[in-house]
Amino acid sequence: MHSENESNYSFNVFYFVKLVWKSKVKILIASILAGILTFVFTGPKFITPLYKANVIFYPTSNVNLSSSILTEPGTQGFGILEFGNDEDGEQLLQILKSDEMRNNVIMHFNLASHYGMDTTQKVSMLGMRNLLNNNIEIKQTEFKAIEIIVFDSKPELAAEMANYIANYADDQKNAIQKSKSKKALEIVSSEYARQVKTMDSIGAILMHLRNLGIYDYFGQSSDINEALTNNTVRLDQEEAQLKVYEKFKDKLPDTLLIKSRARVEGYRAAIKSLKPSMEQVRINGGDYINPVNNLEVERRKTMSLKSRYETARIEAENALPQKFVINAADVPEIASTPRRGLSAAIVALSTLIFAILIVFFIDAYPSIRSKLS
Repeated sequence: MHSENESNYSFNVFYFVKLVWKSKVKILIASILAGILTFVFTGPKFITPLYKANVIFYPTSNVNLSSSILTEPGTQGFGILEFGNDEDGEQLLQILKSDEMRNNVIMHFNLASHYGMDTTQKVSMLGMRNLLNNNIEIKQTEFKAIEIIVFDSKPELAAEMANYIANYADDQKNAIQKSKSKKALEIVSSEYARQVKTMDSIGAILMHLRNLGIYDYFGQSSDINEALTNNTVRLDQEEAQLKVYEKFKDKLPDTLLIKSRARVEGYRAAIKSLKPSMEQVRINGGDYINPVNNLEVERRKTMSLKSRYETARIEAENALPQKFVINAADVPEIASTPRRGLSAAIVALSTLIFAILIVFFIDAYPSIRSKLS
């Protein structure tokens, strides 16, 4: 039984080969003709060839410029050399897939004219975006990089568009961050200017007091009180001593009495000269105490605001790249679509298989029909 099945199988295989070989010319002609026609009708006269340009880049980590490079090593993580995480990549993808990006590309490269639209009439931006969407692909690779693929009939334009879109993501993200940092700079600048005015006001008050002779209320007050007390005590002593000298002036030398009187007058003059200074300190003491007490607090506030101002200024005036380019787009030399040779080979092979099936079906049709009837 096994031998009989094997014999029937061998007979059927050889019969099939014989049948195909019998019609080999027709099958080969059909296959070759299909391949030639495919090659011809996929030519530039019938199908516009498209060139493929692509850019691959990794997003950078989303870090502040000032906190990354202006802080002491070890006090802050240095993230400007790190590759971005999934969130950074999603942010760039969101920018790249926005309508604003497509509108920008359409306007920059005048794609309405390039795609053959009638520019004398109003061009629909929605229609232009749909045309552009058919020719670009933006995706995240399996390795978390971002790839931008552009197809166009002009190889130079395909490369320019791919690089432009990649740079647009960089510029747009920096622009978004700068708009925020500039607003922060305006706020900090206003507060810093107000604080500088406060410090100037305190400085003006203290300068006015210095012009009045008040340099250090507490020290001057203490020194004047001490000097006034000492001179008063000595004056009392000298006056008491002078009274004794005058009582016995007939028995004392005149020089002793003169010197005693001179000391009394000296102490009186010293007390007289100290009283205006004491009065000036007393009158303006309150004006001195408050500014001096606030001076250190305001100085610390000023230094803090100055530091914040410098940080905000750096963030507003500078920007770091938002991407590490792995592969920039070069001008493609070979059209990506259609692949004429490959298409012709696939069609020829498909026609060959289909022709063989048709030959087999034509030969088997009478037998099938007789069995079905």
